[in-house]
Amino acid sequence: MIVVAAKSVRPLAVLLLGMLLVGCTTLPPTQSVSAETSGPVMRAVMERKNRIVSLPSSASNRVRPALLLLHGATDDPSEMMAIVQQWHATYDVFLYSYNYHERVGKLAADLVTEIHRLQADGRLAGELTVVTYSYSAIIFRQAVIQAESRATFADARLIQLVPTAGGSRRALGMGIPFIGTLAGLASKPSAAQNPFGRFARSIWEGGGNRKFYEVIPPARMYSVRVEGDSHSLAGLKFATIQRRYWNGIGRNVVTIPKSTGVTHEYFPTHPVALSYLREIMESLPVEEGVATRETDRDHSQASTLSRANRELAAQVNSAEAPR
Repeated sequence: MIVVAAKSVRPLAVLLLGMLLVGCTTLPPTQSVSAETSGPVMRAVMERKNRIVSLPSSASNRVRPALLLLHGATDDPSEMMAIVQQWHATYDVFLYSYNYHERVGKLAADLVTEIHRLQADGRLAGELTVVTYSYSAIIFRQAVIQAESRATFADARLIQLVPTAGGSRRALGMGIPFIGTLAGLASKPSAAQNPFGRFARSIWEGGGNRKFYEVIPPARMYSVRVEGDSHSLAGLKFATIQRRYWNGIGRNVVTIPKSTGVTHEYFPTHPVALSYLREIMESLPVEEGVATRETDRDHSQASTLSRANRELAAQVNSAEAPR
């Protein structure tokens, strides 16, 4: 029997625990926020009180489609402002500003409450497009699953930017007894991104997965990945993990090559990443004030990207597809 001294176990446990505290905190945005979004609006954004904040948009007398953004696991929701600036002239733009240190179930419930508030106020009269970044893909999926009425998110379209679908590769160590439990207690994002266990089964498989796709049909969901993403479960040789990963990533998938310089952490501000997002969004048929279902339409990579981006993405997109 090998006996390990307590003094040697403690540093090892601390080291492993630190490695398992998973998040997707981004680096500071490289461009400043416009003056329009300063003052009370930015204060509401930075407070992270689990509220949907209405962001300044160009004046319009028409009912416009709504764009709801969800930031990643960060204390700086302004990481999404480059996307706001890109679309404020076309959409009524909203940002769900939340405290990622809280339980996913609470964040999801608060999101549902906020959606109901906006619907009651007539703020979501147009078609809704939801853009999630990284960790927030889990929050939105959980919100769809636990919403009592399927009508809450009916007819919404979803674009997932580098989603931690199925969980996070960085949380694989959560399967280690005791250490994983400690990490889950210390970090809510670590627990939510654990590829193993009860929560992963509840949202990526079974009844939860079925309900999600009943509300958000596969043809209305798009995912953008980055080749070699250290957070992604793509390519892992575990059948259960791959099944959950592909349930979360969907069938309309675009993979940005690492040669473009796009990374998970800088994704919301990188010009190349924003160009991929633009091409997908511009391919979506939008009617002001009218919600249209597309259950019979499959926006594949070929139909949403320019030839240049399509050729780049095709180089890396097929190797990981499920057989």
